[in-house]
Amino acid sequence: MNGKQDELIARLFKDTLITFLLSMFAATIGNIINGVITGNFLGADSMAAFGFTVPYQLFTTIFPAVLALGMQVLCGKSLGRGNLREANGNFSLAMTTALALMIFLTGATFLFAEQIADLLGARENLGTIRSLTIDYLEAFSLSLPALAAVTILTPIMQFDSDRHRAVISVVVLSVSDIVGDLACVYVFDGGLWGMGIATAISYWLAAGVLILHFFKPNASFAYLPESMQLKNFGGMILAGLPVILGRGLSVLCVGILTRVALTYAGGIGVAAFAAVFNFLALLEIIPKALSSTTQMIMGILIGEQDKHSMLRLMKLSLKSSLIISLAMTAAVFLAAPIIAGLYTQNAAAYQMTLEGIRWVSLPIAAGAVALTFNYYYNSCGKYRLSTLMSVLNNIGFIVPFALILTPYLAMTGLWAASSLRYFALALVVFPITWRHCRRITFRLEDYLLLPEDFDVAGDKQLNITVTDKAEVMNLSERTQNFCEACGVDGRRSMFAGICIEEMAGNIVEYGFGDGKKHFVDVRVIVKGTQVIIRIRDDCRSFDPKKWAEIYNSEDPTAHIGIKLVRKISTEFKYVNVLKLNNLIVKI
Repeated sequence: MNGKQDELIARLFKDTLITFLLSMFAATIGNIINGVITGNFLGADSMAAFGFTVPYQLFTTIFPAVLALGMQVLCGKSLGRGNLREANGNFSLAMTTALALMIFLTGATFLFAEQIADLLGARENLGTIRSLTIDYLEAFSLSLPALAAVTILTPIMQFDSDRHRAVISVVVLSVSDIVGDLACVYVFDGGLWGMGIATAISYWLAAGVLILHFFKPNASFAYLPESMQLKNFGGMILAGLPVILGRGLSVLCVGILTRVALTYAGGIGVAAFAAVFNFLALLEIIPKALSSTTQMIMGILIGEQDKHSMLRLMKLSLKSSLIISLAMTAAVFLAAPIIAGLYTQNAAAYQMTLEGIRWVSLPIAAGAVALTFNYYYNSCGKYRLSTLMSVLNNIGFIVPFALILTPYLAMTGLWAASSLRYFALALVVFPITWRHCRRITFRLEDYLLLPEDFDVAGDKQLNITVTDKAEVMNLSERTQNFCEACGVDGRRSMFAGICIEEMAGNIVEYGFGDGKKHFVDVRVIVKGTQVIIRIRDDCRSFDPKKWAEIYNSEDPTAHIGIKLVRKISTEFKYVNVLKLNNLIVKI
C-alpha cells in the first residue's frame, strides 16, 4: 500500500486526536479541580456528598450522549456519501430532542431533590451529608440544558472544520468553573451549592462559544428543523444504544460500589472512592480520545466503503493506544503520592486514595484497545457487539470482581476490580473475532468483521496519492487505462481521466502554494458499469461547483473536464469535513 496514502490518514488522525485530547482534558480538569477543592477546602462531609451525586451526574449525561453518538454515526455516513442536507437534519433532530429532555430533567430535579437524594443513598441518618447532597443536586441541574448543547455541538465543530472552537469552548468551561469554585470558597462561602452554580455558569458560557460558530459565513452545518426526518430518530437511538446501557449501568455500578465502600470503610471509604473515581475521568481521556477519533473518521470511511483506509486507520489507532497509554500509566504510577495528596489531608483517606490511583492506572492500555474496538463496532453498525462490550465494561466485569474480592481485601479488592475489568474487556475481542471467522486469527483485517462484499475487489479499484504537479501529468492516462481494463466503455473512461487530471491539477496549482506539504488522495472504483471517483485533499476549503461557476469562461474549451463530467455524471457532490475537501463523482 502506498506510504503517501498512509500519511494523509495519519495527519487526519493526529489532528483529530489532538483536538479530542485537548477538549476532553480541558473539560475533565475542571471536574478534577472540583474534587480537589471540595476535598481540601469543604471537608470530608462535602466530598462524601459530592460522591453521592456522581451517579446523578452520570445519569444526566446519558440522554445527550446517546443522541450525540447516534448523530455522529449518522452524520459521518451521510457526509461520506456527500449528503450534507441529511447530516444537517440529523444534527437538528438531536439538538431539539436533547434540549427538550434536559429542560424537563432540570424541573424534575428541583421538584424531587429529596427523593433523588434518598435513591442515591444520602438518607436522613447521614445528617449534614444529606443536605449538602441536595444542595449540589439542585444547583448542578441548572447546567443541564447547556450541558446538552455542549455535548451535541462539540462533534459538529469537528465535522465542520472548526476544531479550535471546540477546544476554546472547553477551556472557557474549565477556567470559568475553576474561577467560580475558588470564588465560592474564598469570597462567597457558597459551599456545595455555590460549586454547583459555578459549574452551571461555566457550561452556559461554553455553550455560547460553540453557538457562535453558526454565525460564520462559511459554516456548513446549520440548525434546520425543516430537514429533520423523524424516521432517523430510531437509527439515532439504535446507534446510541451502547451509551444508554453503558452509562445507565455505570450509574448503577457507581451506586453499588459506593455502598460497598461505605460498608467496608465507612465515610472515609466513600470519600476515597469519590476521589479515585474523580481522577479516573482524567485517566480515561486517553482511551476515550483515541476511540472517539477512530469512530469519527471511521464513520466517513465506512460511508465511502473504503476498506483499505479503514485498515490503515485501525492499525494507527491501536499503535497509538499502546504507546500513549503505557507512557501515561508510568507517569501516573510515579506521581500517585502527589495526586493523592491533592485530594485529602486525612491520613486514612490518603492511603486508600494512593492505592486506588495506582491500581486504576495499570489497565489504561488495555482499556484503550477495548474501547477502540467497542467504538469501531458501533460506527460500522454492529450495535449488539458494541452494546455487549458496554455492558461488560460498566457492570458485567467490575461488580462481580468487586463483590468477590472486597470481602477479603476491603478497599484493595475494590481497586483491583476496577483494574481487572479492562484487561478482561480487551480479551473479549478475541472470541468475538473467532465467532465471526470460525477460526483463530491474528490478521487485523479479520478483526474488522466486514462482509466479503463490503468493498470492491482489488482489481476494481485504483488508489493514487499526489503530492506535486509532476505526479498529476499521468493521472488521466492511468485512470483511463484502469477503467477500460475494468470493462468501462471508452467514452466514460476518457471522461473519468479528464475529470481527475483537471480537478487534481487545479488542487495542486491553487492549493499547494502555502509552503506546506499537502496530499491529494484519488480513489477510483468500478461497480458494475458505474465509475465512482473520490478526490480528497487537505488544502484550503473550496467547492468545485462554485469554482467552476466563478471561472466559467465563454471559451468552450476552458475547464472542459469539469464541464463534461458535470453533464454526464449521475452524482456530483462536495463536502468539507474534518478540514478535508471531499469530491464524489459518479459516472
